[in-house]
Amino acid sequence: MIKRIMPFCLMALFLLGSVCAKVSDDILLTKKFIAPPGSKIGLFSPGIMVGKTLYVAGKGDHIPGGGHPETFPEQARQCLENVRSTLKLANMDMENVVKAWVVLDDLENYNELNKVFWEYFPKNHPARTTLQVGKIPGDSHIEITAIAYSKLSEIEIIRPPGSAASNLPYSPGVLAGNTLYISGKGDQLPDGSHPATFKEQVRQALENVDSVLEAAGLDFRHVVWCNPYLDKYENYSEMNSVYREYFEFGKTPARGTIFVDKIPGGSHIEITCIAATDLSTRKVIRPSNMEPSPTASPAIMAGDILYLSAKSGFVPGNGIVAKELEGQLHQTFQNLLDGLQESGLGFENVVSANVYLRDLEDFERMNKIFRQYFTSGPPVRTTFQQNSGYEKNNALEQISLIAARTTN
Repeated sequence: MIKRIMPFCLMALFLLGSVCAKVSDDILLTKKFIAPPGSKIGLFSPGIMVGKTLYVAGKGDHIPGGGHPETFPEQARQCLENVRSTLKLANMDMENVVKAWVVLDDLENYNELNKVFWEYFPKNHPARTTLQVGKIPGDSHIEITAIAYSKLSEIEIIRPPGSAASNLPYSPGVLAGNTLYISGKGDQLPDGSHPATFKEQVRQALENVDSVLEAAGLDFRHVVWCNPYLDKYENYSEMNSVYREYFEFGKTPARGTIFVDKIPGGSHIEITCIAATDLSTRKVIRPSNMEPSPTASPAIMAGDILYLSAKSGFVPGNGIVAKELEGQLHQTFQNLLDGLQESGLGFENVVSANVYLRDLEDFERMNKIFRQYFTSGPPVRTTFQQNSGYEKNNALEQISLIAARTTN
């Protein structure tokens, strides 16, 4: 009898050990700040490594030591070299990049951007989103934010069946471990034309997102974060009326809707998403002072990564009360803190921040408030002026965050 039990016990211990090893590898993440040796981390971190994922702060086209290159191709190369410098500190390089957000101050440079991207990503291109925005800090003409993944063997290019290899230097989607990054999808039909009405354009952009989800064996239930970009403020309500058709009420992903100046390819909407492969780890986080929404959840927890919707300085139930930037920022951070605390986290857990300003003239005023909430171990950060000032609301800023539950 004892001889029969022992193999079973040993097998049980082996399986338990395997489960524990998986939990340790996939859930108990470690966090590491990535910065040049001996340097002091200032307002935000150059990079933060969480498990196998590296978040890289938005990089402009500054030359180390001062100045900017004169031509746009040189500016794009310098920007990518600035991204590479952070990757190198984490023992990675450009082939590790799985998602890039590129903002330009002039979309006329789009073709030149693609030529430079081919130089840096000759194969296994990352997912990418490209937009023209109002202004970029520090007199840069380009800013690139990136996410990289350390284990190349766990990176897979996702391309919808039947789609030919693109002549563009980015992939429809990239699967890195248990996270799918989807390139910004415009409203192009398969033949390259655009639907006639804006509602049809929104639906086509979402169908283009869906084609990548399906190719990865996923669907809209798996989406944890979504950025719809619009080039016209008046289209916001129409966008929402179509968008809500694709998500279950009360289980919508976290979201940040950004109004930009121009979108590539003649589109009026572009949508980029992040999805988690394991639905069992996806959880809606909703503070008690916020009602369920048909368009966005306050936050989504996917495993130990928390995606918080972009928040502005609104008082729940009363809208935006403060007229000045400082008052709105403090309320924005309170709104974000509500979502963090509901998840058992705080600002010390934030690894990535996106700050969208109505006017880049408010950059230094924003920085003074920002540093009050991140007094040590600040996140990586990307900041820009969304558009040239056509929004018709009272919000002077909005901020979205990614946070992580880690062992340190």
